[in-house]
Amino acid sequence: MSFAFTPEEQSRVEVANFLGIHLDPIGYVDLSTIIVISTMYFVEFIALCYQFSNRHYPPLRVKNVPLMCSLYVGGIAWFLGDIFTGGLVHLGQSRLLRNCKFTLIWFRACIGAYYVTSLFALRCFSLYYVFCKGKAFRGRVVYLSFGLTVFSIFLFGVISTLVPTELTTHYEELIDMCYVHPNYITAVVIVIWSIWIATAVMSWKMRRIPFCFNERIEIMATFFLLLIVSTLNTVCLLVVAAYPASLAWRTGLIYTNHVVASIGYWIVMGEATYNCMFHRAEYLQHWINTLKEDEMERQYEFSTDFDADITLTLVGNSEPTATTRSMLTNTLESRSMDVTKVDGSSSPQTQNSAYLVKELEHQ
Repeated sequence: MSFAFTPEEQSRVEVANFLGIHLDPIGYVDLSTIIVISTMYFVEFIALCYQFSNRHYPPLRVKNVPLMCSLYVGGIAWFLGDIFTGGLVHLGQSRLLRNCKFTLIWFRACIGAYYVTSLFALRCFSLYYVFCKGKAFRGRVVYLSFGLTVFSIFLFGVISTLVPTELTTHYEELIDMCYVHPNYITAVVIVIWSIWIATAVMSWKMRRIPFCFNERIEIMATFFLLLIVSTLNTVCLLVVAAYPASLAWRTGLIYTNHVVASIGYWIVMGEATYNCMFHRAEYLQHWINTLKEDEMERQYEFSTDFDADITLTLVGNSEPTATTRSMLTNTLESRSMDVTKVDGSSSPQTQNSAYLVKELEHQ
C-alpha cells in the first residue's frame, strides 16, 4: 500500500477538485499517524498482559481487568475502522476494504464506538448498582447486563447491514472513499449520545458517594475525556463536509479518538498497575487499611470477587471485622488459606489487627 504521491493519487485529487471536494492526498503523515497510534496500542497490550496475569491482586481486581481487556479490543476495532474509513489508506486495492458496510458499520460504529461507549456506561452502572442501590453486581446481574449490551450492538449491526447501501454507506470509486448517508450518521450519533446521557445521569447520582479509591475522579475524568471524543466525532461527521478528504481533520480526529481514550485507560488503571509492579505489599496493606478506615469493605466486596488463593498475615494483635472475616471465610470451601503471625509462628486470631492479604500463585 503506497503512501507516495503517485500519478494515480494525483488523478484522484484532480477528480475530487472537479467534484468540488478539496482532497489532501494520502501521504507519509498518514503513515506516521498509523505507526504512532499502533505503538501506543502495543504498549497498552503489554500493560494489559501484566494486568491480566496479576488480575487476582485485589486493587487490580476492583478495576475489573476483564472489562478493560474488552475495552481494549473495542479500541483496536475502532482504530482499524478509523484507518479504513477515515481516509488514511487507499481502499481500491482490496475488495475487503471496499466493503464499507463491513469496515464502517461493524468495525468503526458497532465494535468500535458503540461497544466502547456501552462498556464505559456498563462500568458506571456497576458502580451505581453497588453504591447507590446497595446490591451486589455479580452473577446473573453481570451476565444479563453484558449480554443485553452485546445483543443491542449485534442487533444494530445486523439491521444496519440489511438496510440498502444507499441509506447507509457505500464505496465511491472516483475518490476512493466510503460515503456515509447523513441519515445513518444521525442515527449512530443519536444512539451514542443516548448512552452518554444515561451515563451522565448515573454519574450525577453518584456525585456524593464516598468512594475509597478516587473512583469519582476516574468516572468524571474519563466521562469528560470521552465526551470530547464524542463531540469532535459529531462535528466531523455532521458539520465538516467529507472530513476524510482533509489531512488536518482526519489526523486530528484519529489522534483525539485514541490518545484521549488511552489517557482515560491510564487514569483508571495507572495507579493500581504501578503499585502492583513496584510497591505490591505496601500498597495492598494501604488499600486494605483504607477500606477498613472508611468502613467500605461491604461495598468493595460487592464490586469484585475475592475468591483467589490468599494468605492472611496478622500484622499486629488484631482480629478481622465481621465483614472481612465473612469475606475471607467464604473462600475456605474451595481454596486454602494460611494464618500466621509476622514473626512466622502459628497463632489463633487475636484482637484488633490490620491485615495484609497476599495472593498466592496458582498451582
